[in-house]
Amino acid sequence: MKKSSLILTLLLIGGVMLWQGLFMRNEVLRIDGKSIAVIDGDSFKSEDEEYRLQGIDAPEFRQTCTSGEGSPWPCGRAARQQLKEILGRGVWSCTVQARDQFGRAIVTCRDRENRDLGSSLVQSGHAVSGGRFDETTYGTEESEAKKARRGIWQGPFQRPEVWRAENPRGS
Repeated sequence: MKKSSLILTLLLIGGVMLWQGLFMRNEVLRIDGKSIAVIDGDSFKSEDEEYRLQGIDAPEFRQTCTSGEGSPWPCGRAARQQLKEILGRGVWSCTVQARDQFGRAIVTCRDRENRDLGSSLVQSGHAVSGGRFDETTYGTEESEAKKARRGIWQGPFQRPEVWRAENPRGS
């Protein structure tokens, strides 16, 4: 390879790396100093631990809901994306409250401004209050999201626990 071609290639690679560093969002999310990956709308994992948010239940990743216009939309994917976006906006600290039957840590998470992660997801209409862990933690946020027809509340949907019962894993 000619010296000028090598320099041009290196400049191009450097430019792409600079562009990504300045303008692309970092996909590495961190909680309590650990890199995490979002699984679905109410759970995530680090290299050595899986976490589930306490007090909420989000649509399953494969779940669809009905839009206000009556068409299906991928509410489970939207819930996962919402959790990913919210986590990407700040530094989060989580407190383990319990363990579930799968060994996952059941957590509550807050950012530096003391905002509650579960509350944010229910307020945006990407999760419901309750589930198997607590029915009333985010009842006010759920009522507000329902009234405003945000997220899953824009049309009819199956509550996540009903959808899971009708669509067991591996089916």
